[in-house]
Amino acid sequence: AILTQLDNDATKSKKQYVEYWTRQEWRHIEAHADVDENLSKRMDQTQKNSPPSDNDDDNDDDSHSNKFPSTFQKSNGHRYPTYGHVLYLQVGSEVQGPTCVFPRRSSGGDLLKSLPTDNELNSDSDECKSNRGEGHDEGSDVNSSGSSEGDYDGTTKEKEEVEEEGVRLVTVPAVPGRLLRFDGRDLHAVPRPHDIWMLPFVKGGAQYEPEDEWGRSVILFNVWPGEEDPPLDVPLDSGSRSRSGKGKEDVHYSKEDGQTPHEDESREFCTPFANWKEMQVHRIDPTAFSSTSNAEPNQSVKVWLLGNERRREHPMRTVPLLSPAEGGRDAVRRALAEQSRVTELWLRRP
Repeated sequence: AILTQLDNDATKSKKQYVEYWTRQEWRHIEAHADVDENLSKRMDQTQKNSPPSDNDDDNDDDSHSNKFPSTFQKSNGHRYPTYGHVLYLQVGSEVQGPTCVFPRRSSGGDLLKSLPTDNELNSDSDECKSNRGEGHDEGSDVNSSGSSEGDYDGTTKEKEEVEEEGVRLVTVPAVPGRLLRFDGRDLHAVPRPHDIWMLPFVKGGAQYEPEDEWGRSVILFNVWPGEEDPPLDVPLDSGSRSRSGKGKEDVHYSKEDGQTPHEDESREFCTPFANWKEMQVHRIDPTAFSSTSNAEPNQSVKVWLLGNERRREHPMRTVPLLSPAEGGRDAVRRALAEQSRVTELWLRRP
């Protein structure tokens, strides 16, 4: 029902695969872009066992590009979903766990590079929207990472980004009922503690109970084009209600979307899109910070990365960035600690 409301008429008529899983806890999720996990693992294993050759179809980027023309990127050898989504359900009172999105960056290595050209990434890869879209009769919010001066206009701010010569970070706080949609190629993370990127070390283990304080219940789902194969070896749920219970946490399932609904699924389960509210993306006000050492520019912001070296495109588990020119680490901490406001700021490459 959410995708039915969210997508336009042209998209609604097309079949697509929905890969979905759940998470109930506020965990530290290192920065990564979602990929076809099992396909990437197969490619890793093939490269490990034997050097690539002209006749090796399993490791041939051209063959994957032909098979997955809209989702496979030869530049880094991974297959990405069309869009990623996070639906926030229940959020504990002590949780400061925003989803952090790095638009137009797909790996840790990308954080250290200048922005890709339009020939390398389609103009819509800058899109990063978050929506509050509950399955109730209440209103809903839509947030985006577009202009901080008004509603997102759907265009690429490439000129502005190049002029900034930095790395754009959009922080989306976990708010019950909110839906975040972002380009499936975008790097994203959930820090715990919220300021872990600026801590020299973390003492003790994370607390997960009681749930009303530390729970962070979310449904995560990616959409893949129906004209291509679904993610490799992900169990396909035909949409039948015969499967009892919920999928295990972090166990991925895929489902065909765009088919004729079952008789009892024909009614609406989601607030009509016309009632969704798109939220403004705010920039940190540099005048709000005192002249302390933490407000000074060019302090270290160490972003932790998920995955092996090929997926990270970086030899180390962390990428060293620098705090904004105005506000320093104080600006980063302010953005990461926001309770509801979606915030944009610019980190800097060393």
